[in-house]
This record gives sequence, C-alpha cells and structure tokens, in this order.
Amino acid sequence: MSEYQHAAPGFNLTHIKYTTPMYIGSTITASLASPVSQPLPTAIIDSGAIVGTTTALPSSTAVVRQYLGVPFGAPPVRFSPPEPVARWSTFYDATQWGTACIQQIGHSGKELFGMLDLPPPANGEGEDCLNLNVFTPEAASAGSKAVLVWFYGGSYMNGATSVNLYDGTSFAANQDVVVVTVNYRTNFFGFPGGDVPATERNLGFLDQRLALDWVQRNIAGLGGDPSKVTIFGESAGGGSVDALITAPPDPVPFRAAIMQSGQSSISMPLNGGAEKYAESWKKLAEFAKCPSDNTLECLRKAPALELKQFAENASLSFGPVPDGGVTLSATPRLDRLYSSEGNSSIARVPILIGNNADEPKPYIRGVNDTKAYLETLGLGEYVDMILEVYPLGQPGAHNENDRLSLIATDLLMHCPSKVLADDSAKVGIPSYRYFFNASFPNNEAFPGSGAFHAAEIGFVFGTYPKENATQFEHEVSQAMQKAWADFAKDPSQGPGWSEGPMIGVFGDGVMAGMSDEGNKALTAVDSAIMDRRCELYKPLYDQLVLSSSS
Repeated sequence: MSEYQHAAPGFNLTHIKYTTPMYIGSTITASLASPVSQPLPTAIIDSGAIVGTTTALPSSTAVVRQYLGVPFGAPPVRFSPPEPVARWSTFYDATQWGTACIQQIGHSGKELFGMLDLPPPANGEGEDCLNLNVFTPEAASAGSKAVLVWFYGGSYMNGATSVNLYDGTSFAANQDVVVVTVNYRTNFFGFPGGDVPATERNLGFLDQRLALDWVQRNIAGLGGDPSKVTIFGESAGGGSVDALITAPPDPVPFRAAIMQSGQSSISMPLNGGAEKYAESWKKLAEFAKCPSDNTLECLRKAPALELKQFAENASLSFGPVPDGGVTLSATPRLDRLYSSEGNSSIARVPILIGNNADEPKPYIRGVNDTKAYLETLGLGEYVDMILEVYPLGQPGAHNENDRLSLIATDLLMHCPSKVLADDSAKVGIPSYRYFFNASFPNNEAFPGSGAFHAAEIGFVFGTYPKENATQFEHEVSQAMQKAWADFAKDPSQGPGWSEGPMIGVFGDGVMAGMSDEGNKALTAVDSAIMDRRCELYKPLYDQLVLSSSS
C-alpha cells in the first residue's frame, strides 16, 4: 500500500435557462502547467496531513502548490445536510482531482456539450463528492495571501471543479493569490423536495457554507489569510454568491464578493420555481415507486444512477427555494434596500458584478423569430414595447437572432446586474461593474457565438485555449485576472476603476475574425449608453419584488 491514501472519512423572467458549459476548454486547452521536479509539498489541516504537488506555468517562473480533491465534508447521507470530515491518520493523497458530485445534464445541455466536444468530469462522479482544491503560491508564508473561493455554475443541476476551465494555477501564479475551487451538490441530490425539512432543502448551499468554514479553519496553513476571503462564481455560482450575501452565515466568512453573469436577487427562480421543483420531486418518487408516506427514505435507497438517468430523460428541474433565510432569503432585493450600516440582515461587503455581451447565443442558436420567442416568456404587453426599443438593424441587432440575443442579455443579465449594483450603492455598499465583450476564433462555441454565457471564465482563470491565441487574448486575460485579484487584495480600492456610473469593459468589442491589434484590454466607460434600455424593464423587476413579498 502506498504511504499516501484517500481517507474515507410569480413572474418568470428566466424561460431561457442558462447552463454553464462546465467542461468548456477541457479538451481544447493546452496543458496549463508542468510538474516541478522537487519533493511533494505537505501541509497540516485540522483533519490531518495532506500531500500535494507543485507545478509551474510555461510562461512563468512562479511555482504553485496544488492540493487537489481535499475533503471538506464527510461522505454525505443522501438528502441530508453535510457534516465535517473525520480525521485521518496517514497522509492524504491530494495530488489528483476528487470525485465530482452526480451530474444531471438534460437534452439541451447534452447538445451543447456535444457541440463543444466536452468530456465528463476527470475523476468520475458520485455522492461522496464534498472536496475542494487549493492553488497557492509556493512562496506564500502562512496566512499571508488574499484568498478567492470559487463556486461553479450549471443551473444548480450540474458542475464540477475537476475540469481545466477552473484550474487555479495561472490565477495563483500570475496574481500571487490563493485560489480555492469547491464542489457542491446540485440537482435533486443538492436541492431535494418533498418531506425534506424546509431548512434543509438547499443542501448545495449548505455544502458551500461548510466549505467556507473549512477555509476559515485551514487556509492560513496553506498560505491564505482567512480575513481576506473573496467569494466568486458564475451563473448559478453567481447566484450562490448573492445568496451568501443576502442570507449570510454568522460570522460572515468573506469580505468581498464577485458575481459573474448571475445573481439571486432578481429574475429568480432559475429552473421553474418551487412549484416546478415540487412537481419534479413527485415524478422522481413515482418513478422509484415510493409511497407518499415514506418518500424520503425510499428515495435514499434507490440506485443513484437510475434516479439520475430518469431525471435527465424526464427533464426534471431542481433548484434552491427560500428557506426562511437559512441559506436563501425570500426577499433578497428588499433586504438589500433596507440594509444600513448599523442594521442589516445582509453582508455589507463590496461587490463586483457584471456579464457578457452575448449571453444567450448558444441557447437561441437558429431562433429567428424574436417576437414569437418573446411571447413564450410571458411578457404580455411588454413584447411590442421591447421590439420598438430594439429595432432591427441597430448596432448589435443586424439580424433577428442578434436582436433576440441583445434583448435577452439586457433582460436577464445586464439590467439585473445594474439594478443590483444600484441598490447596493444606494445603501452605501461599494459596488463595481464590469462587461466582457470579446470573442476569438479559438474560443468560440460556434462561428458567431460572440461573448457567450461563460466565455469569460477561461480569461479569469487563465485557462483559455493557448493554441492560436493572440497577444491581445493574453492581455485580456491578464487584465481580468489583475482586476479580480486587485479587488480581492483590497476591496476598498476596487478592481481598477471607480464605482458607478463607470463600467470596466474587457475586450474592446473585438469579434472573431477581425484584427485585435491596437485594442485595449480594459477600458472604463460611462454606463449611461450601455444601460439606456434598462429603464424599460424596471416595472418587471419591481413586480418580482412585489410577488416575493406578498
């Protein structure tokens, strides 16, 4: 036996479902780093000793220590809250990715992943999946570096840290920070229904909180400062971050937050809402032939793979629901607006929030009847008004598909980000915004996909495809990494530009196939022009507030 071992221990604005392509880049990204020939690094955490590995980027002399697949929770009891991991007595092998949580990828998701030629998680999937990865500069002394903790997206239905897209090596090496990426349960394993106690419905959120508690207890020994933690996430990960802000743990285990193309204060629910989730849970129980008076215990005993396959084939939806503020407030926007320095139910931490220029492109591919599509969203009388404000032929709306992309980006991402930032600023919370607007031939989902949903992640992590990459791509990645890291290192000073009305725009509007020479990786611009259509949606967002508080 090796000396190392794995120890056991209302108004629906989101008809367009965004699913982060969680595996993008894993097959087209060149090797991110090379192993370094030196003794394997070890560290002591509260559950025992761990042994990791060291690696270096080809373009950098900085060496990064990787501790992969480190358990932060015990093997979870199905449909139950997470528990801290038990201690182990020998070195824990943290040199390889941990098991991913069980994925639920529906038909549309499989089409997208197939289009992108994306593989499954690197080390398989299973229920014993509460593990995280730490990327820390080799030279980091104990408790010295700012820490960024990442939560992936995936519509609360799937996601895994064991993919190249979320490899924190480049980020840690280039910006001298500690990066932590966290697995959490999704779909019905992470957000069950039925007779699960109301305060235990959002198990995925409880997993995230346990991971943040682990960070507070252990990150100093891995080079991070537990008082300098910034949480960040994209899509459902951004929604998770907002949920942590608006229904925070006590004490608050972070001092700043970044939301990329996602939040939970406006345009919730993501996958159909509580009624849809309850219906899906009922169908799952019926499939497993579970009696109505013993659904929970029956489903606990059902084979996981059979449940997963049925949920995927039946296109069942699961996601977070308000739980009395344990992990998700029913009135997050009102909670933020009523917050004050001396009286607040939310975490009054500086925020950075933004989105991409062409968010829905992969999800509306081939759709060319904008009006008909908008009518399926339940927008009623607003459809004609929206079409009038977005005339065909205006910049960014050269055809019907581009027009719909522009509308959906504003409606579902850009304008909610503006409103959330404005709400925060109104109550004295430092609030910064960004906008990602670049596409490159080696980073397109398909020709003309633009700056689609999740396209920015590889630039933040430095995991964008290196083959045929231009110097400008490198500069955009460096600019985004620096902005995120500067914000994490000193949130009071911001990411490199001032608060509203300024927005940090990354990529200068470069499109695949056009020259990017002479373009600026980052430009701070006034938001007035970019936000000019957001007033149109204000009544819709206000209606969401009324429905959530009624």
